[in-house]
Amino acid sequence: MHISELDTPAVLVDLDVMERNLASMAEYSARTGMKLRPHVKTHKIPELALQQVSMGAVGITAAKPSEAQVMAAGGLKDIFIAYPIVSKQKADALLALKDLAKLSVSVDSFDSAECLASASTAIGYDLPILVEIDVGFGRCGVATPELAVDLARKIEKLNGAHFGGLMFYPGHMMVPLEEQNLLLPKVNAAVEAAYAALVKAGLDVPVVSGGSTPMAPRSTEFSHLTEIRPGMYPLNDRNLVAGGFATLENCALTVMTTVVSTAVNDRVILDGGSKTFSSDRLLTGDHLGHGVILADADAVLYGLSEEHGHIDVTNSSRAYKLGERLRVVPNHVCATINMHDTIYGIRGEQVETVWKVAARGRVQ
Repeated sequence: MHISELDTPAVLVDLDVMERNLASMAEYSARTGMKLRPHVKTHKIPELALQQVSMGAVGITAAKPSEAQVMAAGGLKDIFIAYPIVSKQKADALLALKDLAKLSVSVDSFDSAECLASASTAIGYDLPILVEIDVGFGRCGVATPELAVDLARKIEKLNGAHFGGLMFYPGHMMVPLEEQNLLLPKVNAAVEAAYAALVKAGLDVPVVSGGSTPMAPRSTEFSHLTEIRPGMYPLNDRNLVAGGFATLENCALTVMTTVVSTAVNDRVILDGGSKTFSSDRLLTGDHLGHGVILADADAVLYGLSEEHGHIDVTNSSRAYKLGERLRVVPNHVCATINMHDTIYGIRGEQVETVWKVAARGRVQ
């Protein structure tokens, strides 16, 4: 099938680009010995996760038990939940997967650990629980080495669970290189202090899980890191491009849209709005717009309403025609994919494969 036969908006993945991205990260992991545990919240497609594992990933990371359910049903055998679980309902849902996959999870409170251990004990499982530490992002994670040790000790005393290591997320490091260089010693100081305190307390730390797509190429510079959890690297997006972490040539995913109106002077309207791209803002660069129009660098996708994409073509010399199709690199690939049921894998302009976004909407 030719892409011209697809209705729009349609999410396309250039398979040649994606495969290069996958191979590059797999090569980095193999060369450095850094274990790769990609986060599947980006693509939400079991077939892609299996491809990542086939290329050397030790397992996957998921955000929620419902997402993990889809992945386990799709054949993934090693799943880490990088999200605090605090309800019996979620804990039971996760532990129900024990016969399908090896499970592990991170926490930053004893209440969460106790909840998970109770569900694990009920089914005779021994759940590895990692302690999340805050390294400066300020979202989740215990604040001090003393709190990390206290939580790890308490986990070790629980039936149905054991201390599985440390986890952190340097989300605040999606910044220019100069700022990264200032932040990295602070992140490492936090990791080193927690690690040393745990070892001093007589606790084994078999896993230190961290990293992100922006910091993946610098993973070996993190102290004690044993595995990385990049998510966006197979596809990339405008945020990564604007931040200098990828190029447009590395962006495998685009949204194909149709021009539906040119009636207003210096404006072009697309058939994709916030229900197509999500309204996620640009976190890096000039913070302007909602995506890159590949056919026109001078056009600005400045606004989104529910079903309309608003392009400012004031500075463009390109002529736009009703019915023509434009491909857009979205700001945030993860949120965009979660808006769609289907993704089309293409080579050139031919559709080679069709994926169901099986974990779409799995946010429980």
